[in-house]
Amino acid sequence: MKTKNFFAMMTFVFPFMLASCGKNEVENANSDFKNHDYRVDNVLYPKGSKLKRIYNGSGESKTLSVEYSYDNLGKIYRSDSGSETGKSYAIYQYNTVGQLEKIVNYWQYLDNPTNISQTISYSYDVEGNKVKELYEWEDLNSVMQSRYILYQYNGNKLMKQENYEKDQLYYYSEYEYKGNKIAREKICTPGSKDYATRDYYYDQEILIYSISYVDNPKSGFGSDERRYYDQNDNLIKIVGNYPGLSSWSGAISFYITTEYEYE
Repeated sequence: MKTKNFFAMMTFVFPFMLASCGKNEVENANSDFKNHDYRVDNVLYPKGSKLKRIYNGSGESKTLSVEYSYDNLGKIYRSDSGSETGKSYAIYQYNTVGQLEKIVNYWQYLDNPTNISQTISYSYDVEGNKVKELYEWEDLNSVMQSRYILYQYNGNKLMKQENYEKDQLYYYSEYEYKGNKIAREKICTPGSKDYATRDYYYDQEILIYSISYVDNPKSGFGSDERRYYDQNDNLIKIVGNYPGLSSWSGAISFYITTEYEYE
């Protein structure tokens, strides 16, 4: 695959990687995580709380992205989201052993009838590992389209993720571990020497920081994410720096925040 096709793929996977910075910015970003205070004191939820709402924002503004509803067994059975022009919701279905089997997404634009916008189906191996994720939808010509993801494991450790478009391998990720935690993700396209890397850092067994590079480590900063938790390890906020999403050419910072609210 040609280099330009690789970067087209990266626009789909990590759009922020397309604006890379110099080596100094990479080293600074990589060392700053050690000073990252990831505990918050202004909120505290019970340990193992159920996620209720997710908010997305940039700067001082934030909007509700999705809200979850749970059944009597404590499993998500519905999620709702929407905007001024339309609303969407999803219904979650489980198999007889309690594994998520299907998510059916519905969309309503203005006062038009509600339609199925996408169906996601999940398959598992005998060990309970998810091995396939299938996305199906109708295009504007009412023709069914699909894409899918295949997962490969060594025991219970995810080793490879393959993403297919129209039955062709589009890109794949390979994972390296430190102990039982993913330490590095390498994202590649078939037939190309170009790739992207994302490194993961933990403290007290929880993910607190990740950083991505264009091509290989130290060659160019792509993005990073800092995670914040309450004292009971509930994820409260992710602050991501994605320079490639900025409308300013050559920008080295563009922050997007995702906040989590629990029952």
